[in-house]
Amino acid sequence: KALGLDNRPVVLLAANVLGDSLTLGRNIFAESMSEWITKTVQYFAKRTDVQLVVRIHPGEKIVPQAKSMGTVVREALPEIPGQIHLIGALDNVNTYDLIEIADLGLAYTTTVGLETAMNGTPVISCGQTHYRGRGFTIDPNSWDEYFSTLEKALADLPTHRLSESQTAYAWNYAY
Repeated sequence: KALGLDNRPVVLLAANVLGDSLTLGRNIFAESMSEWITKTVQYFAKRTDVQLVVRIHPGEKIVPQAKSMGTVVREALPEIPGQIHLIGALDNVNTYDLIEIADLGLAYTTTVGLETAMNGTPVISCGQTHYRGRGFTIDPNSWDEYFSTLEKALADLPTHRLSESQTAYAWNYAY
């Protein structure tokens, strides 16, 4: 309610801090996390049937010299449409509350992707992270495959929910 979300499906994109060692050398089909975020928000700017919540990593408040992913979003979309909600690093919003309401997660290498899968929510993993390819994420290898995967998942979100065994495996993997 505080974010102005409505009953349309919610897609959660949780960003890493730019330059975080977890993102360096982890590119698969995007040249960088910034490029991935840019193309993703431009895609969702045209999708009024869903809401995209972009959670800027709270760690950005500690690393102010790095370019904010919020700046990347604003450069990609000088006018942010109403269906895209940008949650800043300093905003008093609990990421775990966002996981609870998300219908789909998008992750580059953040552990929020793993934590979202632990909630039974489908996650599209876009960077070479340690939990990619473990059986509980959707793992595209090209831009075409990424956008095709987004289309398929958004067309039928309930069938993309993780099974009990996939969710259990995400929990087991986390531990």
